[in-house]
Amino acid sequence: MIKLTLSQLPILGVGLSLSLASKPDPVALATHPQGASFIEYAGLVDVQSVLPQVERIHSAGVPVLYHPSYINFCGSFANDSAWLQTAAHHISRVNSVWFAQDCAYCFWQGGQSYSTQLGYFIPPILNESSLQLAIERVQEVQAFMPVPVAIEPPPMTFVVGTMPLLHFFGRLAEQADCAILLDMGHLVSYEMASGKRILNEWHDFCAERVIEVHIAGGRVRQSEEGAVYVDAHECAVVEQTWTMLTDLLPKLPNLKAVCYECEGVSDEQEILRVLAKLKQLVMRHSSNAKLVATLTPTLSQKAMEEKPL
Repeated sequence: MIKLTLSQLPILGVGLSLSLASKPDPVALATHPQGASFIEYAGLVDVQSVLPQVERIHSAGVPVLYHPSYINFCGSFANDSAWLQTAAHHISRVNSVWFAQDCAYCFWQGGQSYSTQLGYFIPPILNESSLQLAIERVQEVQAFMPVPVAIEPPPMTFVVGTMPLLHFFGRLAEQADCAILLDMGHLVSYEMASGKRILNEWHDFCAERVIEVHIAGGRVRQSEEGAVYVDAHECAVVEQTWTMLTDLLPKLPNLKAVCYECEGVSDEQEILRVLAKLKQLVMRHSSNAKLVATLTPTLSQKAMEEKPL
């Protein structure tokens, strides 16, 4: 598998992230006339557990992206080399042209054992020493991977540190020479937790390194400290998330994939409805003409002009 540079990566279009082990069927959603142009999935490091489903998707002529959730991209706990080799084999076996994961603490190392999986992401501390450790972790992972790596700011129900989020991730991407995935809900969670605006941090951010964006369901709950965004893919997409996407699409010139994470959503028609809305937004607001060109309108031009988003 030849490792492509960021500029060589293909345009994938608008796709879906879902569980390969449950309904709805990813092949049905990918081959539907208004369906997904790629399928993304999270899974165990052992590729054998997903290979039959991935081969079905490939047989339908649909590419897949692997989105793991077990690699440390920040902190002082190094990733085990055998673990990374297994992950690299998984990526090669399913022909994922890049892979992305939240840049967060995924495990604590203790004693003689390799790690204890946390089952959730702890966001990085936003300061200089944490940034330098994150650079080490990303470079450590890149050394094993056959494809480009994209780092993703994780969901943030709290913020520790004073460095602006986009300054942290922009410097991380530039110094580690990697790509970026932006999840719109995660950015909303940062705004609520920090009281800061993402657009106010954009001026020195390396937006040209963003190759993928996510949108997903969530909910906003009130606490004594104020509103908190909860990343919950089974829920409806909140309005703040749609607004974030609309604001950022014109600012991402090298965007190659837009993905609706719908794990936990069982209604196929609801998934297709969100996917259609997502395609409309990309066609109207994306600054990447090549990405827009991959989309077949799901509505007539007149309907697009008349139907409110």
